[in-house]
Amino acid sequence: MRIRVKKNSLAIRILKAIGIAGMVAIVATSPHFGLGLIGGIRKRYNKETWRKFYQSLYYLNRRGHVKFLGTTDGKINVEITDNGKTILELISIDSMQLTRNQEWDGKWRIVIFDIPNAKSCRRTAFAGKLRELGFIMIQRSVWAYPFECHKEIMILRKFYEVEPYVTYLEGIEVEDELKWRGKFNLKTSTV
Repeated sequence: MRIRVKKNSLAIRILKAIGIAGMVAIVATSPHFGLGLIGGIRKRYNKETWRKFYQSLYYLNRRGHVKFLGTTDGKINVEITDNGKTILELISIDSMQLTRNQEWDGKWRIVIFDIPNAKSCRRTAFAGKLRELGFIMIQRSVWAYPFECHKEIMILRKFYEVEPYVTYLEGIEVEDELKWRGKFNLKTSTV
């Protein structure tokens, strides 16, 4: 899935605000109906800002990121969709970090991939992100990490558009476990 809006655009700020609330009711009759949701846009609102807000909101609706649930008492009820939630996850790729639990559960998270040469830029970017997140390279296209990261890998696969070529595995026994543990500074005693 490609993101077609800028990360700091008004549409993304609106999506984030709705995402935080889950669902919002926006007064449809006021020219400033939803602008209060988005902090820091402007202290003074004008017709241009109002128009941009409306355009962005309807853009999000057309793209399937939010849905209008109808109107009640002069308010438009707007809810973020699963697609919108996915977009918010995808735009947070840059700030993504993996949690490192204090106690290891004895499972290895292994990511293997065979991304075609035609997608070499995506392969390089995907592997670079794995390295940045703290994975270690076991072999050229085999990476390991000792803590839970399934959700993050699924997001990365989708973001880099390499889903069919990437597999996520969890294992409890590996041949070179002591070597792997050493690379992550894990206790060498049996867990």
